Amino acid sequence: MSNQSCTKLDDTMHSAYTGSNFPVTEEQLVAVTGPVYTVARGYFDNYFNLQTAGADEVVIPTRGGDWFDGGQWRDMHFHTWSPEHNAVQNTWDWGYNAIGTCNRVLGVLEDAPESDTKATTISEIKTMRAWYYFLMMDLYGNIPLVTTFDTGGELPSTTPRATVYDFIVQELEENLVNLNTEKSEATYGRPTRWFAHALLAKVYLNAEVYSGTANWNKVVEHANAVINEGPYALENDFLAQFAPNNGSANTEPIFSIPYDAARATGNTLFNRVLHYAHRETFGLSVNPWNGWSAQPDYFDLFDDDDIRKQQWLYGEQQNAQGNPLIYNGMHIVIDPYGYNLLPGSDFDIGGADDGGRLAGARCIKYYPDSDHIGNDAGNDVVVMRLADVLLMKAEAILRGATNGTTAEALAAANLVRARAFPANPEKHFTASTLTLDAIYRERALEFTFELTRRTDMIRFGKWEDAMLFKPANSSETHKRIFPIPARARNNNTNLDQNPGYIN
Repeated sequence: MSNQSCTKLDDTMHSAYTGSNFPVTEEQLVAVTGPVYTVARGYFDNYFNLQTAGADEVVIPTRGGDWFDGGQWRDMHFHTWSPEHNAVQNTWDWGYNAIGTCNRVLGVLEDAPESDTKATTISEIKTMRAWYYFLMMDLYGNIPLVTTFDTGGELPSTTPRATVYDFIVQELEENLVNLNTEKSEATYGRPTRWFAHALLAKVYLNAEVYSGTANWNKVVEHANAVINEGPYALENDFLAQFAPNNGSANTEPIFSIPYDAARATGNTLFNRVLHYAHRETFGLSVNPWNGWSAQPDYFDLFDDDDIRKQQWLYGEQQNAQGNPLIYNGMHIVIDPYGYNLLPGSDFDIGGADDGGRLAGARCIKYYPDSDHIGNDAGNDVVVMRLADVLLMKAEAILRGATNGTTAEALAAANLVRARAFPANPEKHFTASTLTLDAIYRERALEFTFELTRRTDMIRFGKWEDAMLFKPANSSETHKRIFPIPARARNNNTNLDQNPGYIN
């Protein structure tokens, strides 16, 4: 089990441990804690939708009838979601299922015999719970804070966002000392001390948004712990860390969620982005769904000599033999700028022909897995990596951290920038070009589809800006958090709705 780490885990909670039957060995603890990690695979499903579909990196228009889906993608793009929106409700359900699973596991482990293994395992589960709470607090703001599985039948009320923020920080600060420091196959997919430091840097980076008080020095402190003491290095090949065979051998990821096309399913991203005809390009056994694509202004951020532009499919497409790709008698030419809403349409750019179905560059950062099974690929999903930590440090210093210098910020940011432009040092940052606007742009270039963009846009004050079809909505700052779902409030009348939302 330890050799497989979290790639294959037992989804069943072993809650019948009593007396001498309590989990003691590492193998037993892995079996007990497995559900905490298997539930994490929902990160790349409903959470992905909610964090990504309303940002400026992507658009999911209707394409000749495909992808209308009750208007949910239109609502995400225009920021017109409601408490009944599918992604709003499903992501809440996923997040609180994950938190409840953590609480249930901690309850099982509470009376286990004391040991170093038990202490480490409990700290791992509390760190995972803090991560789940961070995701939910970032999305929904004021949320219930529950730390036990058995609440005695009393339904929880809404806790202020700043209080949840304090809880997350305290949990991570208190438990990181017990976490593993090694980077190995045995710790892959589980939270290490370095993940706790990186997550703390991320939480503190957004402290002003969450609590009203900035804490830039803490960002630098925890970023430095990873940079100076952690066993990580930037990948020489930017895209290698997202490939179908990625895993514990990659040098840059700090925390990843393992996926496997047969045993740990849920990575369906290749289906979302590829055109139907790309089946012939990548040797797939299914037709992709032809949906998610880049907004033109986002695509235009990438210079032609930026190696990160290699993640985009655009222009004339080819099959696996290098010949022009043809579908329904039409040459497949992906037009990054081909969006054109049909008159009187409902977010439809395609009509009845194939023209609109070719609009928008397609992201293959997570390279299509030719060994996929059905709709599931084997690429592990990177949650946190060293490049993010480096750019967080640089940003915090530029914003006013006093425990770092501008020279340090420049060095950190240029490690990321130099990989993108290895043959063009004139495009590296200088003291005059490294600004907050430059950091914001660099984060877009570096972290496409890594579920950071919405949070970044809010922190930089860009969330209400106009994009593609959506006009600016400067008066709707309440939409920086999503509404508490209608289903949750129907089940629990103690939950208050977030300000600005009805129901």
